[in-house]
Amino acid sequence: MPTFEELKPMLRPDGIHNGVMTVDKDKCTSCGLCVQNCPFRCWEMDVNNHPKLKDEYLCFSCYNCMIACPVKAVSIVQNFQVKEGFFDTDFPEVKMPLEPKDAEGNSVQWTETERLIMERRTVRNFKKDPVPESFLSRVLEAGRFAPSGGNHQPWKFTVVTDPGFISQLEEAVQSVWAGTYGACTNDEVVMNLVNVLPTGVFDPRVQYGIRCIAKKELSVYFSAPAIVFIGCNDKMTNPEMHAGICGQNMNLAAISLGLGFVWNNFGGVGVNQIPELKAKLGFGDSWTVQTSFCLGYPKFKQKGLVPRHFRPVTWFRPGIDGA
Repeated sequence: MPTFEELKPMLRPDGIHNGVMTVDKDKCTSCGLCVQNCPFRCWEMDVNNHPKLKDEYLCFSCYNCMIACPVKAVSIVQNFQVKEGFFDTDFPEVKMPLEPKDAEGNSVQWTETERLIMERRTVRNFKKDPVPESFLSRVLEAGRFAPSGGNHQPWKFTVVTDPGFISQLEEAVQSVWAGTYGACTNDEVVMNLVNVLPTGVFDPRVQYGIRCIAKKELSVYFSAPAIVFIGCNDKMTNPEMHAGICGQNMNLAAISLGLGFVWNNFGGVGVNQIPELKAKLGFGDSWTVQTSFCLGYPKFKQKGLVPRHFRPVTWFRPGIDGA
């Protein structure tokens, strides 16, 4: 069994370079949408009612603050990256989407589907208006008709729109992550989690998300009017991959209907730690809640183009010896 000191690079990683954003105070209207749209609550208003990054924060460079700003006052100074630490996974530069071209290499416009994919952003701020069940059915149908290996279709869905039950789920799952955070921050107790939790859970971005939920700085279900749980049968092949495929079908279908969508792994996986709730949601033996997502109408503009990692692509083209 490894010692804490041997696992310290993973459990207490270093080499972290935070994302850094800045605000042009001459453009800023003090609307506060960048503060609202930051998932990790990295921003606060200064004495002059302008947004500023907190003294202690973790920004993982989602740029949702940037796309929410109606006057384009927010810009990027530095992207999140980890250098020379355990979680240094070769962070590449970021770039905006490449220019679309036709088969002959001429510049063209994106198709409607491409534009929806490129401009889609995660929505975490919802109106209270309920989602029509006809829209929910269309979203679920997009998932039901997703491709799956061997046509296994290993998924099933549970929809929750009852506000009282959503509040019950919020309280119960928040308690799960509060307990996990307490264990993760204790040098002795955390050792009991090493062989239980995937390595990625100790990534500083995941740990900070758990912290935000534990401290109730971040809601589990974002006060959304609709939650969908995706369960997969453990006896079928690659359930995680298939849950992602059918979930992304539903994501794009929801956006096309004018809805906002947020993947919610904390809210999905957390339910598995509460057998009574898991069973109540309809996931019995051989079924695991792989993830969940929240749906609702966006409270304000939360879509637009942002840069993403431009990791090198390896090509093997005809007539060339090697990559």
